Amino acid sequence: MTRYFYSLVRCVPSPRTGEFINIAAIAGSEESGEWSIRQIQNESRAKKLCSADDLAVVHGFLASSWDVIDLHNSEVLLADEPVGEPLTPEWLRRLHHDHRNVVQLSEPMPIVGESVEDALDVIFDHLLIDPVRGRREFITKHRVLAALRDSFREAEIPAILWQQRVEIYVGGSVRTQMDFAVGNGKVVQLSQAWSFQRAAVSELSTEVKSWGYALARLKAGDGGRLLDREGRSRVVDEDVAIDVLCAPPVTHPQEEAFEEARQVFSDLDVAVHMFGSEGEVGRKAKSLLAAEQA
Repeated sequence: MTRYFYSLVRCVPSPRTGEFINIAAIAGSEESGEWSIRQIQNESRAKKLCSADDLAVVHGFLASSWDVIDLHNSEVLLADEPVGEPLTPEWLRRLHHDHRNVVQLSEPMPIVGESVEDALDVIFDHLLIDPVRGRREFITKHRVLAALRDSFREAEIPAILWQQRVEIYVGGSVRTQMDFAVGNGKVVQLSQAWSFQRAAVSELSTEVKSWGYALARLKAGDGGRLLDREGRSRVVDEDVAIDVLCAPPVTHPQEEAFEEARQVFSDLDVAVHMFGSEGEVGRKAKSLLAAEQA
């Protein structure tokens, strides 16, 4: 069992009266590195107390918090040095002290569980009222990245032949980041993890389009090179295989973002794999390596 800390995220339409409704919970552990947010699925009660503008402020806070957690999860998975504030109970306490208006957080409290999602299950069962029944476990970018990484290991590709978090430079000034690159001298596959189970779907759509623009320039023959985390550079051919692994959407806004992304993937002739079929990515990488060495 792991010790987690959690705070309830509240919408307070009139801080003067103090009336509020709980909208979500943030929970995490410095020990395990797991952090997550779970939001109520049915806001009918919240809409009776809070205006659309009030709820938009809360949703904006949750979206920005998800971005912080996504960055943290990527750094934990890829063993990067933190580029932002480390996620600790102190981070949660600071959010509690700094938000005193429409968005407020309860004082962080400890809870134990097998995982952060188990802890959130207990919190929702006892502290939040959500008319929608049943567990909702979001598939985060962190989990999709881990699945991709495991696919290369399960395909028995030597670790020296696949690299994590590389920069792709196209032409003179365009660049994007890829989660994984596979190659033995020549880069034969680039792959990216996407989770569409995010609150900030507008930001997600922007990320996909920016990523797609850089790769479209690469496919058009503008010339690409890969820069790994050790500063080594390699040429990336325009016909390099590109694969994405996606956690599917679960809400209508997420479905709209996914449909936009599918158009980008189609235009780039990207191979799309859904979470759960990540083994296809590793097996394809192994086949491409074998063909290159033949």
